Amino acid sequence: MTGSTGIVQPCCPLCHGVQFAAHRFSLLRCMGCGLVVNPEIFRPGAGEALNKDAFGDQWEPETSFWVRWFERWKNRRYVNTIRQYVQGGRLLEIGVGSGRFLEAARAAGFEVMGCDISPAVCRRVEERIGVRVHCGPVESLPERAFDVVAMHHVLEHVEDPVGFLRAVRRVLAPRGVVHIAVPNMACWEAHFSSWNCYLPYHLAYFDCDTLGRAVNQAGFLVMWSTTHESFSTWFLTLVRAILRVKPDHALHIAASIGRVPRWWPVVEHPYRLAMVVAGIFTWPLRAVQGRLGRGDELIVVARNFREDTDGSYYCAYRNA
Repeated sequence: MTGSTGIVQPCCPLCHGVQFAAHRFSLLRCMGCGLVVNPEIFRPGAGEALNKDAFGDQWEPETSFWVRWFERWKNRRYVNTIRQYVQGGRLLEIGVGSGRFLEAARAAGFEVMGCDISPAVCRRVEERIGVRVHCGPVESLPERAFDVVAMHHVLEHVEDPVGFLRAVRRVLAPRGVVHIAVPNMACWEAHFSSWNCYLPYHLAYFDCDTLGRAVNQAGFLVMWSTTHESFSTWFLTLVRAILRVKPDHALHIAASIGRVPRWWPVVEHPYRLAMVVAGIFTWPLRAVQGRLGRGDELIVVARNFREDTDGSYYCAYRNA
């Protein structure tokens, strides 16, 4: 039922529970399964509207060589994990961003293709990377067409995570593999309002249990999971705390990603160098976080299992 404000009666997208408790920073936690959600998730069409504002024509994912370097490092880690389960074949990335992951996967021997709902993003990746990108929802792709589907920081943007994953399963070959990365709600930085993943266009916040449950309900079996603590997260959390950036849903989205002021190139080099130094000094802490399942990024590899397998899943952390 939809009220006069356009917000439907709250219903958990994971367990369909209707009881929520106030969580940190204006978020809500489902009393049934523990999924943490942004109240905007209950507003029909909020996901598409928020992401269109954030990732529109003016969004530029590669603002400097620093960003490209950081991304190259991350993409290499993703590809190495995927190759432990699939050595080659057709790979689809949903939510292509800069397209550099597709470039890395292609170099590793995969036949790659992207899928994104933003015409501007699709056009940019096709021109810069030379990879075909399907512009439209994943449901419009052919069934059982891909051996690997990669979704990196996508699932937290959608209103119906389980439904979205079921659509992904439809295009995945039998026994195909999905590689998922999301912010980890169980990380230590999430206790601070300045955590850099508290963003107005993030609708759902997962931990290992809730992500495993969503993946399992969609028809996948979790093969492996880990958490990874990025070298920059503590630094960014501190900077946002100093600047008093709050996880306010009224925060202007355009200021949050992919767009920089004209003066930024002047200060970027010392800023990025400080970030790297902070990452080096926090390495022992970051290593402990990752091993304890408290890293800021949660990564899951799941397999499309046959209908006659049981529906159990496990979520055991292992170092990536």
